[in-house]
Amino acid sequence: MLATTHLIASLLLIQLMSLDRNDAFVALLFGVFIDVDHFFGLKDYVAANGASGLFHLEDLMHPEGQWKSLLHSPMAAVVVGQVSVASRLAIPVLFWGAHLVMDYVQESFLGVFSIAEMAFCASLLSILVWIRYSGFARDRPEGSFVDYLRSEVEFFRKTVGRRSSCRPPRVRAVLRW
Repeated sequence: MLATTHLIASLLLIQLMSLDRNDAFVALLFGVFIDVDHFFGLKDYVAANGASGLFHLEDLMHPEGQWKSLLHSPMAAVVVGQVSVASRLAIPVLFWGAHLVMDYVQESFLGVFSIAEMAFCASLLSILVWIRYSGFARDRPEGSFVDYLRSEVEFFRKTVGRRSSCRPPRVRAVLRW
């Protein structure tokens, strides 16, 4: 699936599960950002197909491409399972599993960059917006859809723009220690 589809599906699951900020971060890590491993798999892809293979989109997007690495294989269950056990959270396993299921559905039924995949992404986004707007309308019955969009932008700014409460130590403090 496209990263945007994984992101929207993960955000929808986060919304449905009412996860807090820390759990949502873990969910996004295992639901979306595990696709970073594709960059590591590209080395094997280039070794098998040559650097010019990077410019053949059809070959690159082939489901059996050599660009998928460990996090997209059943072997990763050992790593993800241990992270879940160590953190005492089921979130890593749930979101990693959802990611793999979505990839399987895409490869087996929808196709890469297909109209069906785009429709699936749009339907997930519609459901997410509907759930969020319903909550907004319940809390502010006089608000319009434009007010809802403004509140979403403000929520995004506050969530992303907020600094972490644990700051790294200053160099002087570390040197004194």
